[in-house]
Amino acid sequence: MNRRKNGEIYWEEAHIAPVKNANGKITHYVAVKLDISERKQAHDRLAHLAHYDFLTNLPNRSLFFERVIQALALAKRNKGKLALMFIDLDKFKPINDVHCHAVGDLLLTEAARRMSACLRDSDTVGRIGGDEFVVLLPDVAGSEAALLVAEKIRMALNQIFVVDNKILSISSSIGIAIYPEHGHDDISLAKHADFAMYHAKANGRDNVQIFREES
Repeated sequence: MNRRKNGEIYWEEAHIAPVKNANGKITHYVAVKLDISERKQAHDRLAHLAHYDFLTNLPNRSLFFERVIQALALAKRNKGKLALMFIDLDKFKPINDVHCHAVGDLLLTEAARRMSACLRDSDTVGRIGGDEFVVLLPDVAGSEAALLVAEKIRMALNQIFVVDNKILSISSSIGIAIYPEHGHDDISLAKHADFAMYHAKANGRDNVQIFREES
Protein backbone atom coordinates (compact mmCIF):
# COMPACT_ATOMS: atom_id res chain seq x y z
CA MET A 1 0.00 0.00 0.00
CA ASN A 2 1.02 3.61 -0.48
CA ARG A 3 -0.38 7.03 0.27
CA ARG A 4 -1.33 9.76 -2.20
CA LYS A 5 -0.46 13.41 -1.64
CA ASN A 6 -4.01 14.02 -0.41
CA GLY A 7 -3.55 11.33 2.25
CA GLU A 8 -5.64 8.67 0.51
CA ILE A 9 -4.36 5.10 0.86
CA TYR A 10 -4.08 3.04 -2.33
CA TRP A 11 -2.80 -0.36 -3.37
CA GLU A 12 0.46 -0.36 -5.32
CA GLU A 13 2.39 -3.01 -7.22
CA ALA A 14 6.11 -2.31 -7.48
CA HIS A 15 8.62 -3.87 -9.90
CA ILE A 16 12.23 -3.11 -8.94
CA ALA A 17 15.21 -3.96 -11.18
CA PRO A 18 18.96 -3.30 -10.72
CA VAL A 19 20.92 -1.15 -13.22
CA LYS A 20 24.56 -2.15 -13.77
CA ASN A 21 27.53 -0.25 -15.21
CA ALA A 22 29.97 -1.49 -17.85
CA ASN A 23 31.85 -3.48 -15.21
CA GLY A 24 28.72 -5.32 -14.14
CA LYS A 25 28.39 -3.55 -10.82
CA ILE A 26 24.99 -2.37 -9.62
CA THR A 27 24.89 1.40 -9.60
CA HIS A 28 21.24 1.98 -8.77
CA TYR A 29 17.75 0.51 -9.00
CA VAL A 30 14.80 1.44 -11.15
CA ALA A 31 11.30 1.02 -9.75
CA VAL A 32 8.11 0.87 -11.80
CA LYS A 33 5.05 1.36 -9.63
CA LEU A 34 1.48 0.61 -10.69
CA ASP A 35 -1.73 1.68 -8.98
CA ILE A 36 -3.68 -1.59 -8.66
CA SER A 37 -6.51 -0.29 -6.46
CA GLU A 38 -9.23 -1.24 -8.96
CA ARG A 39 -7.75 -4.72 -9.42
CA LYS A 40 -7.59 -5.19 -5.63
CA GLN A 41 -11.19 -4.01 -5.24
CA ALA A 42 -12.34 -6.44 -7.94
CA HIS A 43 -10.46 -9.27 -6.20
CA ASP A 44 -12.05 -8.37 -2.87
CA ARG A 45 -15.52 -8.31 -4.47
CA LEU A 46 -15.00 -11.78 -5.94
CA ALA A 47 -13.74 -13.10 -2.59
CA HIS A 48 -16.81 -11.63 -0.88
CA LEU A 49 -19.17 -13.19 -3.43
CA ALA A 50 -17.53 -16.57 -2.85
CA HIS A 51 -18.41 -16.50 0.85
CA TYR A 52 -21.53 -14.35 1.21
CA ASP A 53 -25.06 -14.58 -0.12
CA PHE A 54 -25.53 -11.97 -2.85
CA LEU A 55 -29.03 -10.98 -1.69
CA THR A 56 -28.89 -10.82 2.11
CA ASN A 57 -25.11 -10.42 2.51
CA LEU A 58 -25.22 -13.22 5.08
CA PRO A 59 -22.59 -15.98 5.09
CA ASN A 60 -23.38 -18.61 2.47
CA ARG A 61 -23.31 -22.37 3.02
CA SER A 62 -19.55 -22.62 2.53
CA LEU A 63 -18.58 -19.88 5.00
CA PHE A 64 -21.27 -20.83 7.51
CA PHE A 65 -20.12 -24.41 7.85
CA GLU A 66 -16.50 -23.28 8.05
CA ARG A 67 -17.58 -21.38 11.15
CA VAL A 68 -19.45 -24.43 12.46
CA ILE A 69 -16.31 -26.54 12.14
CA GLN A 70 -14.24 -23.87 13.92
CA ALA A 71 -16.84 -23.57 16.69
CA LEU A 72 -16.92 -27.36 17.10
CA ALA A 73 -13.15 -27.50 17.52
CA LEU A 74 -13.36 -24.82 20.22
CA ALA A 75 -16.29 -26.53 21.96
CA LYS A 76 -14.44 -29.86 22.00
CA ARG A 77 -11.33 -28.24 23.41
CA ASN A 78 -13.25 -26.35 26.11
CA LYS A 79 -15.79 -29.12 26.75
CA GLY A 80 -18.54 -26.66 25.87
CA LYS A 81 -21.79 -26.80 23.90
CA LEU A 82 -23.05 -25.21 20.72
CA ALA A 83 -26.39 -25.11 18.93
CA LEU A 84 -27.17 -25.40 15.24
CA MET A 85 -30.57 -24.27 13.93
CA PHE A 86 -32.25 -24.85 10.60
CA ILE A 87 -34.94 -22.26 9.82
CA ASP A 88 -37.48 -22.51 7.01
CA LEU A 89 -39.85 -19.63 6.28
CA ASP A 90 -43.48 -20.77 6.23
CA LYS A 91 -45.83 -19.24 3.64
CA PHE A 92 -42.98 -17.64 1.70
CA LYS A 93 -43.53 -19.44 -1.62
CA PRO A 94 -47.10 -18.14 -2.13
CA ILE A 95 -45.86 -14.58 -1.48
CA ASN A 96 -43.07 -15.06 -4.00
CA ASP A 97 -45.49 -16.50 -6.58
CA VAL A 98 -48.23 -13.87 -6.14
CA HIS A 99 -46.17 -10.70 -5.66
CA CYS A 100 -43.14 -11.47 -7.87
CA HIS A 101 -39.56 -12.31 -6.97
CA ALA A 102 -38.58 -8.69 -6.33
CA VAL A 103 -41.01 -8.48 -3.41
CA GLY A 104 -39.87 -11.90 -2.22
CA ASP A 105 -36.25 -10.73 -2.27
CA LEU A 106 -37.12 -7.67 -0.18
CA LEU A 107 -38.92 -9.87 2.33
CA LEU A 108 -35.94 -12.23 2.56
CA THR A 109 -33.61 -9.29 3.15
CA GLU A 110 -35.79 -7.97 5.97
CA ALA A 111 -36.17 -11.46 7.47
CA ALA A 112 -32.38 -11.79 7.47
CA ARG A 113 -32.06 -8.43 9.23
CA ARG A 114 -34.58 -9.44 11.91
CA MET A 115 -32.83 -12.74 12.58
CA SER A 116 -29.44 -11.03 12.85
CA ALA A 117 -30.91 -8.57 15.37
CA CYS A 118 -31.87 -11.50 17.64
CA LEU A 119 -28.31 -12.77 17.95
CA ARG A 120 -25.09 -11.99 19.81
CA ASP A 121 -22.05 -10.70 17.94
CA SER A 122 -20.47 -14.14 18.37
CA ASP A 123 -23.42 -15.93 16.71
CA THR A 124 -23.85 -16.43 12.97
CA VAL A 125 -26.92 -16.53 10.74
CA GLY A 126 -26.47 -17.74 7.17
CA ARG A 127 -28.61 -18.33 4.11
CA ILE A 128 -28.22 -21.72 2.45
CA GLY A 129 -31.15 -21.77 0.04
CA GLY A 130 -34.16 -19.84 -1.22
CA ASP A 131 -35.99 -19.40 2.08
CA GLU A 132 -33.71 -21.60 4.20
CA PHE A 133 -31.55 -20.09 6.89
CA VAL A 134 -29.18 -21.52 9.48
CA VAL A 135 -28.01 -20.18 12.83
CA LEU A 136 -24.92 -21.08 14.82
CA LEU A 137 -24.83 -20.39 18.56
CA PRO A 138 -21.31 -21.12 19.79
CA ASP A 139 -20.70 -21.42 23.51
CA VAL A 140 -24.37 -21.91 24.39
CA ALA A 141 -25.43 -23.09 27.86
CA GLY A 142 -27.67 -25.85 26.53
CA SER A 143 -31.07 -26.67 25.03
CA GLU A 144 -33.04 -24.15 27.09
CA ALA A 145 -30.79 -21.26 26.09
CA ALA A 146 -31.01 -22.30 22.43
CA LEU A 147 -34.79 -22.54 22.69
CA LEU A 148 -35.00 -18.99 24.03
CA VAL A 149 -33.05 -17.66 21.04
CA ALA A 150 -35.10 -19.72 18.60
CA GLU A 151 -38.35 -18.41 20.09
CA LYS A 152 -37.02 -14.86 19.85
CA ILE A 153 -36.32 -15.43 16.15
CA ARG A 154 -39.73 -17.05 15.61
CA MET A 155 -41.53 -14.14 17.24
CA ALA A 156 -39.51 -11.60 15.23
CA LEU A 157 -40.48 -13.33 11.98
CA ASN A 158 -44.14 -13.45 13.08
CA GLN A 159 -44.36 -9.66 13.05
CA ILE A 160 -45.99 -8.05 10.02
CA PHE A 161 -43.71 -7.18 7.10
CA VAL A 162 -44.37 -4.02 5.10
CA VAL A 163 -42.67 -4.56 1.76
CA ASP A 164 -43.17 -2.42 -1.35
CA ASN A 165 -46.31 -0.94 0.25
CA LYS A 166 -47.68 -4.43 0.80
CA ILE A 167 -48.56 -5.89 4.20
CA LEU A 168 -47.25 -9.45 4.34
CA SER A 169 -47.00 -12.11 7.00
CA ILE A 170 -44.99 -15.30 7.31
CA SER A 171 -43.95 -17.62 10.09
CA SER A 172 -41.07 -20.04 10.58
CA SER A 173 -40.35 -23.67 11.39
CA ILE A 174 -37.15 -24.07 13.40
CA GLY A 175 -35.17 -27.20 14.20
CA ILE A 176 -32.33 -27.32 16.73
CA ALA A 177 -29.46 -29.75 17.30
CA ILE A 178 -27.07 -29.40 20.25
CA TYR A 179 -23.44 -30.46 20.43
CA PRO A 180 -22.52 -32.92 21.88
CA GLU A 181 -25.94 -34.46 22.63
CA HIS A 182 -27.11 -34.65 19.00
CA GLY A 183 -23.87 -35.06 17.11
CA HIS A 184 -20.12 -34.64 17.23
CA ASP A 185 -19.48 -33.23 13.77
CA ASP A 186 -20.97 -30.69 11.38
CA ILE A 187 -22.61 -33.34 9.17
CA SER A 188 -24.53 -35.13 11.93
CA LEU A 189 -25.56 -31.87 13.60
CA ALA A 190 -26.82 -30.45 10.30
CA LYS A 191 -28.73 -33.65 9.55
CA HIS A 192 -30.40 -33.63 12.96
CA ALA A 193 -31.22 -29.91 12.95
CA ASP A 194 -32.76 -30.37 9.49
CA PHE A 195 -34.73 -33.39 10.74
CA ALA A 196 -36.02 -31.36 13.70
CA MET A 197 -37.05 -28.54 11.37
CA TYR A 198 -39.15 -30.92 9.26
CA HIS A 199 -40.68 -32.23 12.49
CA ALA A 200 -41.65 -28.61 13.30
CA LYS A 201 -43.34 -28.35 9.89
CA ALA A 202 -45.17 -31.64 10.47
CA ASN A 203 -46.43 -30.27 13.78
CA GLY A 204 -48.31 -27.41 12.14
CA ARG A 205 -45.43 -25.04 11.32
CA ASP A 206 -44.72 -21.83 13.27
CA ASN A 207 -42.95 -23.72 16.08
CA VAL A 208 -39.55 -24.81 17.35
CA GLN A 209 -38.42 -28.41 17.79
CA ILE A 210 -35.25 -29.83 19.34
CA PHE A 211 -33.98 -33.02 17.74
CA ARG A 212 -35.16 -36.24 19.35
CA GLU A 213 -34.32 -39.76 18.21
CA GLU A 214 -37.94 -40.82 18.39
CA SER A 215 -39.33 -37.77 16.55
